Amino acid sequence: MSDRFQNFFDSMVYTGIHLTGDYPIIEYTWPSRFINFFMVIAAVGVVSIPSALIATGFVEIVQSKIKVRNARGQGDTSAPTTGFAGDDWYEVAYRELENVEPPASAWGPEVDKLQVMVNEFLNGKEDESENVHYTLLSSVSRAFIFTVIILNIVAVLLESIPTIDKRVGNEKGNYFDVFEFFSVMVFAAEYAARLFCAPKNREALYSSVVYSTTFFGIVDFLSTAPWFIEQALLATGVVQAGDENAMIFRIFRIFRILQLEDFFVAFSKLDNVFRASKDILKATGLMALIIWVGCAALFFIFEENNPNWRQCDDSVPITSNDTIPGCYDFKSTVECNEYYPGQCEQKVFTNMPNTLYLTAVFLGGEWGVVDFTWPGRFVCLFLCVCGIGLYAIPIGALFDSFGAILGMADDDDDEDAEL
Repeated sequence: MSDRFQNFFDSMVYTGIHLTGDYPIIEYTWPSRFINFFMVIAAVGVVSIPSALIATGFVEIVQSKIKVRNARGQGDTSAPTTGFAGDDWYEVAYRELENVEPPASAWGPEVDKLQVMVNEFLNGKEDESENVHYTLLSSVSRAFIFTVIILNIVAVLLESIPTIDKRVGNEKGNYFDVFEFFSVMVFAAEYAARLFCAPKNREALYSSVVYSTTFFGIVDFLSTAPWFIEQALLATGVVQAGDENAMIFRIFRIFRILQLEDFFVAFSKLDNVFRASKDILKATGLMALIIWVGCAALFFIFEENNPNWRQCDDSVPITSNDTIPGCYDFKSTVECNEYYPGQCEQKVFTNMPNTLYLTAVFLGGEWGVVDFTWPGRFVCLFLCVCGIGLYAIPIGALFDSFGAILGMADDDDDEDAEL
């Protein structure tokens, strides 16, 4: 602590990290704890305002361009008007299909009737008020699918516990394997049924191809695809049952939680949210990528041989004595290993993939390591003041679109009109 806070300039870096809301250092005296308490209450919020203003301003600029484009697309060549959140080819095509009957099946009237029945069974039937109604059998089926999804998530969690996994065993045909096979058959049957009835579903634009490329279709496909890939790799001997590579495919089952989108309004709007945010994500995604990769490159250059991230064997002294140099006395870990062969190791910032990972953590507002060199401290301060806010723009855009899609923006507009 005396090294970290030995002067104002050293203290400034660690205070900047605290102002982002993260406290990797907490061993303070009582007076310093009172200062930290004040920072938590007030200063963190104050410092976050400039970042939020930068992010909001950037989003507003991009959205203004989108509004102008939407207005012109509607025939208004004068002043910009507000477009619909999420307007894209899908929304345009969906509106054009209003009061349009689904096309007849090329396989004949019997298949046509079956597609209608399957569609009403899976997606319900709308009345004149656009309220969706399900039959008793359909409701029971939906409850069954919901239960299977939840049980799959529970199974993944339980299987990751070594004591439970060992008790069940990895022999072929164990409880987890049987339940996985059963689940895959259920999800595969549902996916096939949805593909089959998509030509009668307006949400799929009366197209099986459109359904398979939407967020919902991709989630339904991914709910079974990893299992079939795993079975193919096991059959060809590429992976062996029970090894780590096979376990990766089993962990993918956790993503079946995304299938809950069919049961909750918020989830069912995810497809629209991503389309609504497409332009902003394109505009800000590149900037976020530049910040991430650029800062990671600077961190790697400046911190590659920082002795604070170096660890040596217990037989190697920390600092030099009268006869031999210490672990921290070498300019690089390579030089340390030349003097002490195989006894020196650099723990972080060892390569670009490792540095990219650490920088991504920093940009999330968490600082697992903080004792940088002076050039690294300037990069750190940039991330504290600007980088985190700029990097967060894509996430903010997603949440902004999410609120608009759910109707929050319309509510605000109504309130403004009343005022």
